[in-house]
Amino acid sequence: MSRTNPYKKKRRSASRTLLMYGEGLGEEMFLKYLRGLYSRDNGVAITIRNGKGGTATNIITNAVNEPGAFDRRIVILDNDKNEQEMNRARTEAKQKGIELLENSPCLEATLLSILRTGQSFSNKTSAWCKSEFESNYIDKKKRTELGEYAKIFPKTTLDTERKNITELNAIISLMEQ
Repeated sequence: MSRTNPYKKKRRSASRTLLMYGEGLGEEMFLKYLRGLYSRDNGVAITIRNGKGGTATNIITNAVNEPGAFDRRIVILDNDKNEQEMNRARTEAKQKGIELLENSPCLEATLLSILRTGQSFSNKTSAWCKSEFESNYIDKKKRTELGEYAKIFPKTTLDTERKNITELNAIISLMEQ
Protein backbone atom coordinates (compact mmCIF):
# COMPACT_ATOMS: atom_id res chain seq x y z
CA MET A 1 0.00 0.00 0.00
CA SER A 2 1.28 3.45 -0.92
CA ARG A 3 2.33 5.83 1.80
CA THR A 4 1.67 8.94 -0.26
CA ASN A 5 -1.66 10.67 -0.40
CA PRO A 6 -2.88 10.95 -4.01
CA TYR A 7 -5.11 13.91 -3.06
CA LYS A 8 -2.33 15.93 -1.52
CA LYS A 9 -1.38 18.98 -3.57
CA LYS A 10 2.13 18.98 -4.92
CA ARG A 11 4.43 21.80 -3.86
CA ARG A 12 4.66 24.61 -6.33
CA SER A 13 8.11 25.70 -7.33
CA ALA A 14 9.23 28.59 -9.46
CA SER A 15 10.85 27.82 -12.75
CA ARG A 16 12.90 31.03 -12.55
CA THR A 17 14.06 33.31 -9.78
CA LEU A 18 14.58 37.03 -10.07
CA LEU A 19 16.11 39.55 -7.69
CA MET A 20 14.94 43.13 -8.20
CA TYR A 21 17.09 45.47 -6.14
CA GLY A 22 15.71 49.00 -5.78
CA GLU A 23 17.77 51.99 -4.77
CA GLY A 24 15.54 52.94 -1.86
CA LEU A 25 12.24 52.41 -0.10
CA GLY A 26 10.22 54.13 -2.85
CA GLU A 27 11.45 51.66 -5.46
CA GLU A 28 10.87 48.72 -3.14
CA MET A 29 7.22 49.61 -2.47
CA PHE A 30 6.39 50.37 -6.12
CA LEU A 31 8.03 47.12 -7.25
CA LYS A 32 6.07 45.16 -4.66
CA TYR A 33 2.87 46.76 -5.92
CA LEU A 34 3.74 45.84 -9.53
CA ARG A 35 4.69 42.29 -8.49
CA GLY A 36 1.23 41.88 -6.96
CA LEU A 37 -0.38 42.93 -10.24
CA TYR A 38 1.82 41.27 -12.86
CA SER A 39 3.54 38.18 -11.51
CA ARG A 40 0.75 35.95 -10.25
CA ASP A 41 1.02 32.25 -11.18
CA ASN A 42 3.58 32.73 -13.94
CA GLY A 43 6.34 30.53 -12.52
CA VAL A 44 8.69 33.40 -11.68
CA ALA A 45 9.66 33.98 -8.05
CA ILE A 46 10.50 37.65 -7.65
CA THR A 47 12.43 38.81 -4.60
CA ILE A 48 12.46 42.56 -4.02
CA ARG A 49 15.09 44.22 -1.86
CA ASN A 50 15.78 47.81 -0.91
CA GLY A 51 19.30 49.20 -1.26
CA LYS A 52 18.82 51.92 1.38
CA GLY A 53 20.43 54.58 -0.81
CA GLY A 54 24.15 55.21 -1.15
CA THR A 55 26.34 55.45 -4.20
CA ALA A 56 25.37 53.66 -7.39
CA THR A 57 28.36 51.30 -7.17
CA ASN A 58 27.54 50.42 -3.55
CA ILE A 59 24.00 49.50 -4.54
CA ILE A 60 25.32 47.22 -7.30
CA THR A 61 27.79 45.63 -4.86
CA ASN A 62 24.97 45.03 -2.37
CA ALA A 63 22.86 43.40 -5.07
CA VAL A 64 25.76 41.11 -6.00
CA ASN A 65 26.26 40.16 -2.33
CA GLU A 66 22.54 39.48 -1.71
CA PRO A 67 22.35 35.81 -0.69
CA GLY A 68 20.42 33.47 -2.96
CA ALA A 69 20.82 31.59 -6.19
CA PHE A 70 18.93 33.95 -8.48
CA ASP A 71 18.71 33.38 -12.23
CA ARG A 72 18.79 37.13 -12.84
CA ARG A 73 19.68 40.16 -10.74
CA ILE A 74 18.28 43.53 -11.72
CA VAL A 75 19.15 46.85 -10.09
CA ILE A 76 16.80 49.82 -10.48
CA LEU A 77 18.70 53.12 -10.05
CA ASP A 78 17.97 56.81 -10.34
CA ASN A 79 20.41 58.34 -12.82
CA ASP A 80 20.48 61.71 -11.05
CA LYS A 81 24.07 61.14 -9.94
CA ASN A 82 27.07 62.65 -11.72
CA GLU A 83 28.06 61.11 -15.05
CA GLN A 84 31.35 59.67 -13.77
CA GLU A 85 29.59 57.75 -10.96
CA MET A 86 26.91 56.45 -13.34
CA ASN A 87 29.51 55.27 -15.88
CA ARG A 88 31.43 53.49 -13.12
CA ALA A 89 28.19 51.84 -11.98
CA ARG A 90 27.32 50.76 -15.54
CA THR A 91 30.71 49.13 -16.10
CA GLU A 92 30.64 47.40 -12.70
CA ALA A 93 27.12 46.08 -13.37
CA LYS A 94 28.23 44.74 -16.73
CA GLN A 95 31.29 43.02 -15.22
CA LYS A 96 29.26 41.41 -12.43
CA GLY A 97 26.37 40.27 -14.64
CA ILE A 98 23.83 42.68 -13.17
CA GLU A 99 21.09 44.13 -15.35
CA LEU A 100 20.67 47.84 -14.78
CA LEU A 101 17.41 49.78 -15.22
CA GLU A 102 17.64 53.54 -14.87
CA ASN A 103 14.93 56.03 -13.97
CA SER A 104 15.63 59.42 -15.45
CA PRO A 105 16.20 61.42 -13.26
CA CYS A 106 14.40 59.45 -10.50
CA LEU A 107 11.55 57.03 -9.76
CA GLU A 108 9.19 59.89 -8.94
CA ALA A 109 9.70 61.32 -12.46
CA THR A 110 8.57 57.97 -13.87
CA LEU A 111 5.57 57.91 -11.52
CA LEU A 112 4.62 61.46 -12.53
CA SER A 113 4.90 60.46 -16.21
CA ILE A 114 2.41 57.64 -15.59
CA LEU A 115 -0.05 59.96 -13.89
CA ARG A 116 0.33 62.91 -16.25
CA THR A 117 0.01 61.38 -19.69
CA GLY A 118 2.19 62.87 -22.36
CA GLN A 119 4.42 64.86 -20.03
CA SER A 120 8.12 64.20 -19.59
CA PHE A 121 9.93 64.99 -16.37
CA SER A 122 13.44 63.95 -17.41
CA ASN A 123 14.52 67.61 -17.57
CA LYS A 124 13.42 68.31 -13.95
CA THR A 125 15.54 67.78 -10.85
CA SER A 126 15.03 64.83 -8.52
CA ALA A 127 14.16 67.13 -5.64
CA TRP A 128 11.43 68.81 -7.69
CA CYS A 129 9.98 65.46 -8.83
CA LYS A 130 9.97 64.03 -5.29
CA SER A 131 8.35 67.18 -3.90
CA GLU A 132 5.73 67.28 -6.68
CA PHE A 133 4.81 63.61 -6.30
CA GLU A 134 4.65 63.67 -2.50
CA SER A 135 2.64 66.91 -2.31
CA ASN A 136 0.08 65.92 -4.99
CA TYR A 137 -0.24 62.13 -4.88
CA ILE A 138 1.24 60.08 -2.02
CA ASP A 139 2.49 61.80 1.12
CA LYS A 140 5.97 60.79 2.26
CA LYS A 141 4.51 59.17 5.41
CA LYS A 142 2.22 56.93 3.33
CA ARG A 143 4.82 55.82 0.76
CA THR A 144 5.20 52.47 2.56
CA GLU A 145 1.51 51.54 2.17
CA LEU A 146 0.76 49.40 -0.89
CA GLY A 147 -2.90 50.42 -0.78
CA GLU A 148 -1.91 54.00 -1.59
CA TYR A 149 -0.33 52.86 -4.85
CA ALA A 150 -3.46 50.87 -5.74
CA LYS A 151 -5.58 54.04 -5.40
CA ILE A 152 -3.63 56.09 -7.93
CA PHE A 153 -2.08 53.42 -10.18
CA PRO A 154 -4.88 51.09 -11.34
CA LYS A 155 -3.80 48.25 -13.61
CA THR A 156 -5.64 49.76 -16.59
CA THR A 157 -3.59 52.98 -16.28
CA LEU A 158 -0.33 51.04 -15.99
CA ASP A 159 -1.22 48.90 -19.02
CA THR A 160 -1.97 52.00 -21.09
CA GLU A 161 1.08 54.00 -20.01
CA ARG A 162 3.62 51.18 -20.35
CA LYS A 163 3.42 51.66 -24.13
CA ASN A 164 4.75 55.21 -23.71
CA ILE A 165 7.15 54.88 -20.75
CA THR A 166 10.14 52.63 -21.44
CA GLU A 167 11.20 52.33 -17.77
CA LEU A 168 7.74 51.10 -16.74
CA ASN A 169 7.52 48.69 -19.66
CA ALA A 170 10.95 47.21 -18.86
CA ILE A 171 9.99 46.49 -15.25
CA ILE A 172 6.59 45.02 -16.10
CA SER A 173 8.08 42.89 -18.91
CA LEU A 174 10.58 41.36 -16.47
CA MET A 175 7.77 40.45 -14.09
CA GLU A 176 5.56 38.91 -16.77
CA GLN A 177 8.17 36.62 -18.36
